[in-house]
Parts: sequence; C-alpha cells; structure tokens
Amino acid sequence: MKSPLWMRKLFVAFVAVITLGTVIPTGYLAEDKTESSENYQDESYLRVEPRDELPDPTDNEGQDEMDWPSLAKYAPTSELLTGFVSYASLQSEEIGLAKFGETISNRVGSEYKDTIVPRMTEAIASSVELLDEETIRSLRLTDKPASGYGERIMHVYNEETGEDLLRFHVRRDHPPQDGYWFNFHYHDASDNFEEHYEVGKIYWDKNTPPKWLS
Repeated sequence: MKSPLWMRKLFVAFVAVITLGTVIPTGYLAEDKTESSENYQDESYLRVEPRDELPDPTDNEGQDEMDWPSLAKYAPTSELLTGFVSYASLQSEEIGLAKFGETISNRVGSEYKDTIVPRMTEAIASSVELLDEETIRSLRLTDKPASGYGERIMHVYNEETGEDLLRFHVRRDHPPQDGYWFNFHYHDASDNFEEHYEVGKIYWDKNTPPKWLS
C-alpha cells in the first residue's frame, strides 16, 4: 500500500533534519506529482532548507563581502595567516585606488595593481608570519586614506592594543628637470617607524598630478 503523501513528506523532512539538509530524498515524492498544489502548500511547513556554508577566509569572493573580523571568526588556525594576507592584499588594492581618485586611477591604476600591490602583500606577509593566532585575529586595516597631499594609504594595526604594525604611504617626488613620481613605501614598528622601506615608484607626468581623493 502506498503511504499517504503527508507521511512521505514528513519522512523527507526528517531525513533533511538529521543530515543537516545534505540529503533530500526528492525521488521519494516524485510519484506524487499529480497531487494538488493546494495540499502541498498546506504542508509547506515540513520543508527544510539546507544550512548556509561558513565563509571561507581564503575565498576572494567572500572577502569582497566580509570584513576581517567576520572572516577571522570562522577561519581555522591552519588558514588564518593565509586568510589575513589575502584579505589585506585585496584591501590594499581597493584602498589605494580609492585614494588615487578617478583621474589618477585611470592612468596608473593597472600599474599599481600589477607592481605595487604584490610588494605591499609581501611586506605584510613578512611582518605577520610570526604572530600568534589571537594577534592575527586582532589585526585590522585602516580604510580612510589621506586626502589632498597626505601620504597615508593604509595602516595595519592591532585592535586590542591600538598599536600600528605597518604604515603604507605614498609620496609625490619631483626631481629637478624631471616629471612627478609616486613613491610608495612603508614604515615598520620594529624601528619605531623611522626608516622608509621602498615598495616601488610609478611615473606620473611633467604636469602636477591632482590631489588625492579628487
């Protein structure tokens, strides 16, 4: 004897619950396609939706949608360092282009992404590779680059202590008889931010470049 439709739907719901939604025996219901849609709607409370997957800290699409505190919450220890470095790399690109403004980004944005961002990423990876798990989870990036003629692109800091680890800046250089250059560099907490560690240079033009964020 064929089981009643409501009983078979209850079985489907039960299997879905105990398997967290990973197994849905839809074939068990296939033979009843001729049942009225009205009955199905009456019993819709039996349907179970699969659980959402946890965010992957090394997935680029997820990083575009979430900030580091959210990603760090789910990241396993084995992927924590890689996750932060990947996140910081994406942010350094985004924040840098935002600082440039439209005119500068249109002209040097590609070169910045291809040559400067990878070197910034290397500096970040080298700086944080020996940090303990909890410190990495506490790392943050500033997201308000300096406008006008200010040099700041972004800083890497520890939210728990409020102390900076790295400060990424860009300076406008104008050597005599030459055009304008953007000098990308960073300062490190290890020497109290006294040294300039060069990341790279990008040539602009003989004409004065626009102010940042313009």
